Amino acid sequence: MKILVIGSGAVASVLSHYLSKDKNISEAVFTSRDLNTARKFIKTNKKIHLARLDASKIQDIINLAKGKDLIINASLPALNENVMKAALEVNANYQDLGSFLKDSKTVNQLKYHQKFKKAGLIGLIHAGIAPGITNVLAGNIAEKLDSINEIKIRFLEEQDSTKFVPSWSIKTTVDELVFSSLEYSNNHFKYVKPLGDVEEYEFPKPYGKKKVSNILGDEVSTIPLYIKTKNVNLKSGGSDIDVPGVLYNMGLLSKKPIIIGNKKIIPQELIFKIFPRVPSPKEMSLLIKKGIIKNSIFISVVEGIGKKSWRKVRIKSTVIYPDLIQINKIFKGATYISYPTGMAVYAFAKNIPKIKEYGIFPPEALSYEIRNAIISEIRKRGIVIKTTTS
Repeated sequence: MKILVIGSGAVASVLSHYLSKDKNISEAVFTSRDLNTARKFIKTNKKIHLARLDASKIQDIINLAKGKDLIINASLPALNENVMKAALEVNANYQDLGSFLKDSKTVNQLKYHQKFKKAGLIGLIHAGIAPGITNVLAGNIAEKLDSINEIKIRFLEEQDSTKFVPSWSIKTTVDELVFSSLEYSNNHFKYVKPLGDVEEYEFPKPYGKKKVSNILGDEVSTIPLYIKTKNVNLKSGGSDIDVPGVLYNMGLLSKKPIIIGNKKIIPQELIFKIFPRVPSPKEMSLLIKKGIIKNSIFISVVEGIGKKSWRKVRIKSTVIYPDLIQINKIFKGATYISYPTGMAVYAFAKNIPKIKEYGIFPPEALSYEIRNAIISEIRKRGIVIKTTTS
């Protein structure tokens, strides 16, 4: 395959590493508006290249995408539709990591299903870890049950650090918090308060019970469309949620102007200006070496509650991703989020040629065989998945 990647950040740096080692990938071009910053993340070689691109201009994407088999949007979800239109124009498959949910519910990519189907192309959406691997596990759990009543998704994003170091762009973080969170309840979508409905959830040892609350997760927007269930809800907890949560509760993520002295200031714009950026691999290595970041961990849990042979059954799949110390023995400078996400993006991309149907699909809509191939791919690289039935 020849691949065009929109974006050259922390996730793209991990993705480039895996693509460069895959014999079935002949070329991968990573793009950015700022090549100086991109060079801090992407190591170029005979197979991996960098190119300047303003992805807000569809024709510019088309020009670079000609001759490519797959286009991956590893940048902002707001660019998804531009990239999809370019993919259709150059007859390339498409992949992204998440949606730009203007109303917190509608997945814009799905309206391109018939166009991709007619063109004989595949569009794989929500193909990271969360959404992504979470959706795969929801699909696998549903397959094991005769009927399913509820799907719970829970995250722990914990960082042991002397200062807050973001793992996602501030734009993505703010979007998760300021938009109304989505829940599927009694066969209907409904909006719930961000960071509301606090509960204590049992994570694996040594973490134990942690407080989790509502955040916006793309999984909720698609799972009820492809899995017949009455309820889907998603909550997250840990220090990486607590810090932005404080800003949200103080009103500092609001777009509503406030007056300070004789000046009008929009709090959200101020936060965008002063919030720390995701560190480059070199910067991340330095933070670890200095002991500023001691360790970080991401854990995701997908629970399905339903019936099997007339008995009430709970199936719980827990994914323990490598912690930051483990990651930096494998991929120096990656974060505890960028490493598993980049690896998952690679696992999904590698399996796109095996998909036999055309159109737009989230991971839970893929066949059981494809879903298991993706799981097998990430397990090879240190991802631990434990499934229990009770």
